[in-house]
Amino acid sequence: MANKIESFRSGTELQNINVQEFSETHTQIINPVENFRHRFEMRKELGRGATSEVHLAYDTYLQKEVALKISRPGLFNGEQESLRNRKMWLNETRLAGKLQHPFIVQIYEACSTDEFDYLVMEYVPGGTLKPYTSFDNLLPLNRLIDILYKVCNALDYSHKMGILHRDIKPSNVLLGDNNSVKVSDFGAAFLFNSDTTQVDTVGTLPFMPPEQFMQARPTVQSDVYAVGVMAYQLLTGMLPFTAKSHDEMIYQKLHEDALPLEKRRQDIPQALRFAVHRAMHRDKDMRYASWKAFCDDLATALPGMETTEEVRFDSAHFDAMRNLVFFVNFTDNEVWETVGLSQWQERKAGDRIVGEGESSSSLFLIVSGEAIVTKSEVELTRMHIGSCFGEIAYLDEVRHTRLATVTAVTDMKLIMIEGDSLKHASDGLQASFAKAFLNVMIARIKDTDRRLLSILLAQQAENEEKQN
Repeated sequence: MANKIESFRSGTELQNINVQEFSETHTQIINPVENFRHRFEMRKELGRGATSEVHLAYDTYLQKEVALKISRPGLFNGEQESLRNRKMWLNETRLAGKLQHPFIVQIYEACSTDEFDYLVMEYVPGGTLKPYTSFDNLLPLNRLIDILYKVCNALDYSHKMGILHRDIKPSNVLLGDNNSVKVSDFGAAFLFNSDTTQVDTVGTLPFMPPEQFMQARPTVQSDVYAVGVMAYQLLTGMLPFTAKSHDEMIYQKLHEDALPLEKRRQDIPQALRFAVHRAMHRDKDMRYASWKAFCDDLATALPGMETTEEVRFDSAHFDAMRNLVFFVNFTDNEVWETVGLSQWQERKAGDRIVGEGESSSSLFLIVSGEAIVTKSEVELTRMHIGSCFGEIAYLDEVRHTRLATVTAVTDMKLIMIEGDSLKHASDGLQASFAKAFLNVMIARIKDTDRRLLSILLAQQAENEEKQN
């Protein structure tokens, strides 16, 4: 019986199986290459580079389309080049599941077989920014600023996680649905807290900062420089330096200033020119020292531009929400998620926003203006910038009934969030809203107590006066 194992089949019948036969069958079942072929339905090739190929595939496990990044045969052969490629591949595999940000491509899994390694990644259908680096196909300025703002937010997050990208360029920024933007390919990343030796000579020459050629340690200004060069190319269809050789470009980067944007294109707002020029300054210390400072200057460039009402500026909405006290304890990721759930409304003075007795679970936050709250035509209170209303009807899962009427006293700007949308949001976002609702209710109870005490004191004073 030493060569036998026992196994239940069909849940009832006990049978004996030869160990050797079981091992051979089990090996076939878990063979990684076979598992790969059964799991993924290959659709088309999306691109290829020196180290890998990327394919669109349907993942039968995850039940959705994914991007498969597959190491090319011979990638890790040889000596120096092999070591460099292996380290860059390991960089990406280490980050699988770690960088969770709405503007960074998610890596779901890192897998290995005897024949190849592969990454299972989020599929972003809109392609890269590369097609928009030609002067005859440039993006509208407002759209470009929004993209740059989101890229900066993504890199700010990765920097806080101890990671520099080191290869930002148009082909590593993807465009998705609904104005979404995704930073991809962290193979060249520099990990601040890594114990392993990291690759120094990485990146794409036009986007590499001057100090990299002097063996300086990477800093946040390294990525800031690359974003500045990318912005320059997306604004003009040309790179800031037009050297004809590798050595000549390095010399220009180290000793010359780039041709100013206004020499290539006349309609770029001054605020935007300033931001891009500062980001790609030859002197590292003159560049932005933080992504927030870069984002602030990009946001400044938006108000002076002519835009249609239909254009949705997610970055401006993010800034507006971040300045509301309601969102003070929300993370940046949660605010960005809220931006995606929100509808922005404008109401005229006298407009009724919600009515007493109506059934609805929508939430509202006041961005500007003033509103009056009444019940049975009696004024209860007034609300101003940052106030939230509608949370009681949202929390009442049985009836969703409005307990009061809210009417605009002045012209107003509002954020509206559908209750159903919030209930399908991430657990973290729902928890942050629950805490914010609790703070709102506590503040209202305290306000009611103060007003009730004021009324009681007034009545007491009136009674004393009558007695006298």
